[in-house]
Amino acid sequence: MARQQAISTDLPGRQKASFRFLLGSNTVEGFADALTRTLLPILAVTALGLGSEFLGVLNAAGLAAFLLLGVPAGAVIDRLKDRRRVMTAATCLRILVTATLAISTFTGWLSGPLLLGAAVTVGIADVVFTTALSTVIPRVTPAGTLKHAYSQLAVATQTASTAAAAGTAALLGILGMGAALAAAAASYGMSAMLQLGIRLGAAPAPAKGGTAKIRRDLGSGFRTLRATPALWALTVSGALTNAGAMLGNTVLPVFILRDLDIAPPLFAGLGALAAAGAIGGAAAAPFLTAAWGLRNLRTGAAAASALCVSGAALCPWLPGPELAWLAIQSLGWSFLVSVSGVAGAEVLPRSVAPGKLASVAAAQRTITLGVMPAAALLGGAAAGLAGTLPLLGVWIVLAGAAAVPVIRSRELAEYR
Repeated sequence: MARQQAISTDLPGRQKASFRFLLGSNTVEGFADALTRTLLPILAVTALGLGSEFLGVLNAAGLAAFLLLGVPAGAVIDRLKDRRRVMTAATCLRILVTATLAISTFTGWLSGPLLLGAAVTVGIADVVFTTALSTVIPRVTPAGTLKHAYSQLAVATQTASTAAAAGTAALLGILGMGAALAAAAASYGMSAMLQLGIRLGAAPAPAKGGTAKIRRDLGSGFRTLRATPALWALTVSGALTNAGAMLGNTVLPVFILRDLDIAPPLFAGLGALAAAGAIGGAAAAPFLTAAWGLRNLRTGAAAASALCVSGAALCPWLPGPELAWLAIQSLGWSFLVSVSGVAGAEVLPRSVAPGKLASVAAAQRTITLGVMPAAALLGGAAAGLAGTLPLLGVWIVLAGAAAVPVIRSRELAEYR
């Protein structure tokens, strides 16, 4: 099979320019998203003195928006002709939210309800933006280069998120909270400006029907998803991986900081390794897919990720420093999960008609994201009763089980 070329050399003129604008917009949007989500809990604790109960509600707001509004948003967006304008409207909503928060820090208007309302609004805007984006990417990318497009977008987003996390302390220390929020609003504004350069050409025929038809079609995304074997296998596999990841995010800090007594600065260093692994995995995914095939790659990544978690769970009994095994787990897990997230992303637009793309994408995210809050809540409660090690064992099982639906799907063998 001929080697897939990179986006920058494969796209026709207008598509190439539109993809560059989309890549730039997605990068700046990712920076602003990460900055905003980092600042919200800091505002709650330091400015308002709120506790963990409020933070739990605040952190759940974004996922709740995907769970409650993802499918209806997909059904509506499938009926709209210009999805780029939908993206821009969502970005402008986030400009309004972050600008309002910035002003409130200077005027003293900041309150718990305002902060919660901001989190909910940002979550709704994220649902709309992400759903519309899933229909725009295939229209600025030829089918043969889709996996490279998703890889470049993922690398850019991961890098921007890492930069935002690293830069938050500097922004707060030098400029203060209000200026940091203003920087987030300005970044969203830059994203909106870049979106104006995206030219989509002739639009696919939108889904038709009024409000009654939308209500009847709310379940069509799930039906199409279930009726597409390759897509369904990736969805179930992704849900298992995400459940394990949320379980790990809940119990691993306790295991490392309390049970192993690792110093907080070293724990933060593991986070930096994880960010590097995620960026590397997103960059490597299309080339690994071309070399090994999608089914083999996703199967191997799931099995290897289970081994990575096993190394962390067993590090007190393995030879060598515990920190070395934890570093391998952080780097390896993030690399492999990022590979799995990007590898196969092109299956959705290649399997679903353009008129149903938003609905099916929303249904898929409802499943893959819906398991995450449940896993976090159940994992935290179970760890309190049984301790961290048994829950790390459950994480290992979930990570390895993600290979099962992929192995069973013969259709995935066709993708490289």
